[in-house]
Amino acid sequence: MKVKSDEVRKIFLDFFIQNGHVEIGNASLIPRNDPTLLIINSGMAPLKNFFTGESVPPNRRLCNIQRCVRTNDIENVGDPHHLTFFEMMGNWSIGDYFKKESIKLSWRLIKDAFGFDTSRISVTVFGGDEKIPNVLPDTESMEIWSDFLPRERIVPLGAESNFWGPAGDTGPCGPCTEVFFDRGPEKGCGKSDCGPGCECGRFLEIWNAGVFMQHYLHEDGSLSDLPLRSVDAGAGIERFSFILQEVNSIYETDLFIPLLEVIGSKTNLDEHTRSVRIMVDHARTTVFMVADGVFPGKTKREYVLRRIMRRVLLHANLLGIDQDIFLGIARAVIKSFSHHYPLLRDNSELIQKVIISETTSFSKVLNKGLREFNKLVLKSCSGMVSGEDAFKLHDTLGFPLELTREIAESRGMNVDISSYATLLEEQRSRSRL
Repeated sequence: MKVKSDEVRKIFLDFFIQNGHVEIGNASLIPRNDPTLLIINSGMAPLKNFFTGESVPPNRRLCNIQRCVRTNDIENVGDPHHLTFFEMMGNWSIGDYFKKESIKLSWRLIKDAFGFDTSRISVTVFGGDEKIPNVLPDTESMEIWSDFLPRERIVPLGAESNFWGPAGDTGPCGPCTEVFFDRGPEKGCGKSDCGPGCECGRFLEIWNAGVFMQHYLHEDGSLSDLPLRSVDAGAGIERFSFILQEVNSIYETDLFIPLLEVIGSKTNLDEHTRSVRIMVDHARTTVFMVADGVFPGKTKREYVLRRIMRRVLLHANLLGIDQDIFLGIARAVIKSFSHHYPLLRDNSELIQKVIISETTSFSKVLNKGLREFNKLVLKSCSGMVSGEDAFKLHDTLGFPLELTREIAESRGMNVDISSYATLLEEQRSRSRL
């Protein structure tokens, strides 16, 4: 059964409302009263004060679908399942149920509400980590999962995979348990130890069945116990849709097809998969960030947006597509998502003005940078852009290092990052004198 993304939303919310949760509205991407966080990157982030006990929640069981942006793995965007913008389906227990009921609810959601093939489900739990020796392995979650899955599909992993948080520099955190869907051996690396946590893509994380928030991370790196034991669970609509619609990538789901159709009339989608995916993902992120009041600039979240927008324009250029394609994709995003997010329609004119303005200003920088880069290619015999040349592009033309690296990669070249960093630090040292 192929489940459309709108059905995914409905099934998820209906399930948790029927199980005593209250749906709350989703928040702006701009954090409120949280200087530790540039942009909302999880469903839990706007609710942090509920978990610390600083604010009283409207109910001890909550659920919603929260718009989120993450750029920590922006370099992976272009593969079948990484995104910068995503919609997080979340459910929370604030001082109510804990591990046992959270895992049971997760199993019922996956097996009964969505009808996943449970023979292809594996889970991970926190198995302990020497980096946080005062946090014991989560044997309780392992025992609970063993009621539903054979032991060989319950995998203990370290803190990097299975200890979550906080959403900023400080805040609630704890061990977590994650659910993976096995896409089949043909999608894997073939190694004998391939399993959840392997980077090959065979095992796709679809659901965090619970961050068991029982600790608070302080500025000095120490952990203390929270006054309330709580649960933060969630999953991206995009990944659920990916599996349930039985397609080969997130970008083939009904969430992205209208956006890809805009580019499909301009270029061969199959030949330029990575660039096309970057363009539609980043254009979607742009629309939501601008609608929430973020504008491209030189610092903090404004620079995050500028970097994302410039990558759209760069990849359009690399494909030989006119820069107004950005506007076309943005309009498709507004049309496709306004029924869930009316603020997109309400801010449509503003969104388009910001895109036009940034396109106009950056096109001049991009064209100059590409001309200079082409000169560098002609004189390079090593397949390497020197740190000096990369620094010159940055210093004299305002051409960001990230874009120099993108262009170099598209030409099969590398950039001497170490030399670039040395030159940049020398310049900063001079400016401090």
